[in-house]
Amino acid sequence: MMGKISGQMQMLLIDINELVPENHLLKQIDRIVDFAFIYELAAPYYAAKGRKSIDPVTLIKMLLVGYLYGIKSERRLVEEVQLNIAYRWFCGLELSDKVPEHSLFSQNRRRRFHDNTLFQDIFNEIIVKCIEQGIVTGENVVSDGSFIPANVSGGSKIEVKQTVLKSTVHYLDELDKELSEERGYRAPEPTEKEVTVLKSQTDPECGYIHQERKKGLGYLTQMTVDTTNGIVTGVDCYPANRRESDIVLEHLKRIKVDTGLRIKKLALDAGYDVGAVHRGLEILGITGYISRREFHNAAMRKGFTYWPENDCFLCMKGHHLRFESLVYKKTSQGYYRVYSRLRSKCKGCEYLSHCAMDRGRIRINASPFFPAFYANMQRCETSAYKATIRLRAIWSEGAFAVLKREHNLKRARKRDIHRVREECLLSALGLHLKRMVKAQAPLSGAGFSPIAISFFLHKGLLVPLFI
Repeated sequence: MMGKISGQMQMLLIDINELVPENHLLKQIDRIVDFAFIYELAAPYYAAKGRKSIDPVTLIKMLLVGYLYGIKSERRLVEEVQLNIAYRWFCGLELSDKVPEHSLFSQNRRRRFHDNTLFQDIFNEIIVKCIEQGIVTGENVVSDGSFIPANVSGGSKIEVKQTVLKSTVHYLDELDKELSEERGYRAPEPTEKEVTVLKSQTDPECGYIHQERKKGLGYLTQMTVDTTNGIVTGVDCYPANRRESDIVLEHLKRIKVDTGLRIKKLALDAGYDVGAVHRGLEILGITGYISRREFHNAAMRKGFTYWPENDCFLCMKGHHLRFESLVYKKTSQGYYRVYSRLRSKCKGCEYLSHCAMDRGRIRINASPFFPAFYANMQRCETSAYKATIRLRAIWSEGAFAVLKREHNLKRARKRDIHRVREECLLSALGLHLKRMVKAQAPLSGAGFSPIAISFFLHKGLLVPLFI
C-alpha cells in the first residue's frame, strides 16, 4: 500500500537543545567557552534607556558561526541560521524566535561598534582564557605577515602625489631610548619629500604592494601563533605597503600588554632579519630565531671575525677594531656603528689592501644593533633554530592557509582598515574555537595529546592536519 503524508498539523513541545547532537562542534564550543563576558565588554556602547536592542551575544555568535563555517555573506548567514537548528541553538534562538536581519550587522558596525576595540577585547579575553587553561604557553611562538587583497577593483587604482615626512623607522620606544644613549648619537633630521603612491578611490586606507609573489591593493595582517595548540595569540592589520619588520615589535609588545602572555622563543622568516628587530626581541625578553638573509657583513666576508664579549672585530692578524661611535646618515635617515683602528698601526700588513679605510683609519660599518644581530647568527647554527623554524613553517604558514581556505580570509569583504581588522580577528577566533575544542580532547583513536603531537612534529614523524 502506498504511503502518503496526511499534512495534518500537530502541536509539539520541542527542546531545541535535544535536537543538537552532543558531539556537534558548536555544542563542544559552548561547553568550553562562556560567552557571557561579552555583555560586560559591550555595555559601554549601549544607552542606559530606550528600546531594547538585539542581544549582543547573539550578534557576536552569529558572526562567529559565519567565520567558523566559511559563510561569506551576511545575507546568507541569516538564511543559514534561520534553517539550521544547531546554528539557532548556539546563537540562543528558539525555533519560534525571529532571526536578526542582515542589516542589523551593518547598522551596529556603523553606529555602535565603529572605531572601538570591542572585537579586539573579545579576542584578548579568549586568549587569556586559553592561557589560564594551559592551551597557550608562550614556550614556542611563530609570527608572520600575510597579504589580504582589498575589496576593490583594479580600475579604482589611482596615482596620488603626497608630501611625506621621511625619518628614521620607529620600531619600539625602548629601542629608540637605548639608541639615543649610544656614543655619537645625533637626533634624526626628518625631511619632507613628495612621492607618488598608488591608492584606491573606493578604499583609500588600503596600500599597494608590488613583490614577486604579492601584487595589488590590499592590507597586511600580522599574526602570531602559539605552537602548543596552534592558537593565534595576536592579530594586527596595516596597509599592504608597510614592511613586516617595521611592525612586528609593537605587535609583540601589544600581545604582552593585552593578554599577559610571556613569549619565550619566537621564530621569524628572513624578512625580519634586521638588527633593530633582533635587539627589540632581547628587550622584550624573547629569544629570537630568525632566518638569515643571503648577505652578511662585508668585513666578515673578507675574513674579519666578531668578538661579542668585547664588542669588537678581529682582523686576520688578530688585531682589534673597537667600537668608535654611532653615525647618523642623513641621506638614508638611518644609523650605523663604526668600528675602527689607526692605519698607522698596520704598516706592512699583507692584508691591508683588503681593509676599508677612511681618514687614516681602518673602518668597519655595521648595524646599529650589531651585537644582537650577531647573536642571532650564532643561534642559526643550533639544533634549536632548526626545530623552531620547522614549527614556523608548520604553524604560521599553515594557519594562514587554513584561515584563507576555510575562515573567510582569502580576500577582504569590507572596506577601511578598522573593518578589515574586524574580519581578521573574527577569522582567527573561528580557528581558535575549533582548536580549543581539539586541544581539550586527545587525538581520536591514538591517545596522543596536543603536546605529544607537537613533539612528533618536531621529529618529522607526523603530517600535521590543520583544523
